[in-house]
Amino acid sequence: MTAVDLIATIPARDETVAEVRALLDAYAKHCLAMDGTERFEVYLDRDARQQVVVIERYRDEDAFRRHLADPENGVLNAKLADLTDGGSTLRFLAG
Repeated sequence: MTAVDLIATIPARDETVAEVRALLDAYAKHCLAMDGTERFEVYLDRDARQQVVVIERYRDEDAFRRHLADPENGVLNAKLADLTDGGSTLRFLAG
């Protein structure tokens, strides 16, 4: 089994960055309770603080697919749509 590692960058607006960060911090707790989620850490970019960065790791493709299919993922993305300047950028990593 190969783990799925990725970095998501979410472009918050200056006035919404704290709310976006809080939503993702709360969502991290939900994700980490899911079977197969090994890492879900939320950061702000040091040089562009309106950029929220999430580092994620899933045990395997099945765990990642369960994460994507989780209804809470859709709820979070709907909330983020009103608070951000466009969708997130995903960078998948290779070991």
